Amino acid sequence: MRKRALANRWEALERSFRERRHSALLAAIVTAFVVRPLIGDTGLAPVVFSSSLLVLMLIALYNIQIDDMVGEREHLVAQRRRRSIIAWVLVAVAISERVAVLISPQPRLLVVSSICWLLFFGFVTWCELRSVLGQREVTGETISMSISVYLLLGLTWGAFYIVLYQVQPDAFSFGPAPASGPGPANSQAHLFPICIYFSLTTLATIGYGDITPLTLQARYAAVAEGITGQFYLAILVARLVSMHMSRAERQDDRRRSGHP
Repeated sequence: MRKRALANRWEALERSFRERRHSALLAAIVTAFVVRPLIGDTGLAPVVFSSSLLVLMLIALYNIQIDDMVGEREHLVAQRRRRSIIAWVLVAVAISERVAVLISPQPRLLVVSSICWLLFFGFVTWCELRSVLGQREVTGETISMSISVYLLLGLTWGAFYIVLYQVQPDAFSFGPAPASGPGPANSQAHLFPICIYFSLTTLATIGYGDITPLTLQARYAAVAEGITGQFYLAILVARLVSMHMSRAERQDDRRRSGHP
């Protein structure tokens, strides 16, 4: 009886998490964004930050594996299996490179590690974007998924800027370091939060001007991200409004036909 009760409780917990998986992914993304600037770089900060990224990766993998899709069953099963394999391979390589970097932080390993993270987050963003565009109703989970895709775009572009900076150290001008800061603004330890900050401000087309792209590749990448962010918001709003109007029309048709 106890085993059955535990199994039922676990099944209910898994069902509840599945229904709110997109909200969980959004919470994990926000946590990964916030934890680094809040905890800094001393003490257990690297462990906490790595743990937040690990949680984000696991929740993203869960979303990829069980996300709802529309179409023929055999094609969907094969597509889901293929997406899971690709995601797990990218995660395994990214984690392996992360461990190798912690043991021996060589420049080449840092570049390979950043590329692995870029590929993983790019793949997750693409899968979530397809899920958003495939939704048929506006729900709280749809809104969470839409916001997650927007933040994942910023995270993916931030990973791209990290790779670009590691390949071209003169790609960006980070300006003078704060007088009270623990180190130079463009040091390797501060590269992730700074590039993510630059990516989010570029995606939102805020453009403070404190970080400036210098090389041609960096400038065009920043312009492409700004355009991507604006197009995504425009398409997303149009899509959500269309789904809401379609749902309202279906409800009106049910009322006219006498169905509840």
